[in-house]
Amino acid sequence: MNRVVESVGEGVTELQPGDHVLPVFTGECKECAHCKSKESNMCDLLRINTDRGVMINDQKSRFSINGKPLFHFVGTSPFSEYTIVHVGCLAKINPLAPLDKVCILSCGISTSIKRNHIIL
Repeated sequence: MNRVVESVGEGVTELQPGDHVLPVFTGECKECAHCKSKESNMCDLLRINTDRGVMINDQKSRFSINGKPLFHFVGTSPFSEYTIVHVGCLAKINPLAPLDKVCILSCGISTSIKRNHIIL
């Protein structure tokens, strides 16, 4: 799965449009005790949560079809052509890295390999 940031929301400073990223199911808020620990990466805010189908800040879905909400899959919606994710669930990668190869580092085995874009 190829991921290129299309746009960023208010307050996002770590990424900008055009950045190459990989979605990660175990995100990092960088503020909780787990993120600050050298012994754990199970972020209190962004750990894998298969039931979380909405954005964390307002508990709302960003997707709909025929007026009905669609929900995120493990916080990243890797099967969609476009997705909206928490910035902590993205890892910025070298723009020279071949996206069709490095996708395996994220969730590429279980998803498509077509070009996708991300809106933060």
